[in-house]
Amino acid sequence: MKIAYIDSSFLLSIIFEDENYEFSLDTWNGIDVHLSSVLLDVECFINLDKVKKHEKSLSEEWLAHKNKELENLISCINRKNLDSDVLDEIKNNNSLKKLKALDSIHLATANIYQKFSEENILLCTYDKNMQKVGLSLGFGILYFF
Repeated sequence: MKIAYIDSSFLLSIIFEDENYEFSLDTWNGIDVHLSSVLLDVECFINLDKVKKHEKSLSEEWLAHKNKELENLISCINRKNLDSDVLDEIKNNNSLKKLKALDSIHLATANIYQKFSEENILLCTYDKNMQKVGLSLGFGILYFF
């Protein structure tokens, strides 16, 4: 069984159909269990809105379509709420303190999932710093720059 923790950079690669789109979509389709944090919802929806505001040529229909696509993908992901366990994970792991706050929250959440999984969790992110720290924490890495 393939279990993966999904970061916004990975999910947005699929939504925006960027240069990693085919690789990201193939990876997504090969995952049996998708995991993340509720933070993912916020990050992705805000990014969609920012792109629409920045790219004046994009229509409201485009935004509605992409929001629906995002909702469909997110509905396939088991998402953990932010709670004291996440904060405790960050407080007790010096590696997590080296990251930006949102990245730290994501990796702390992934680490909590890993503690309860018999399988090694694949970290699906295109963020270099998250990849480096994820490797040091023992995660499989989607793609290393």
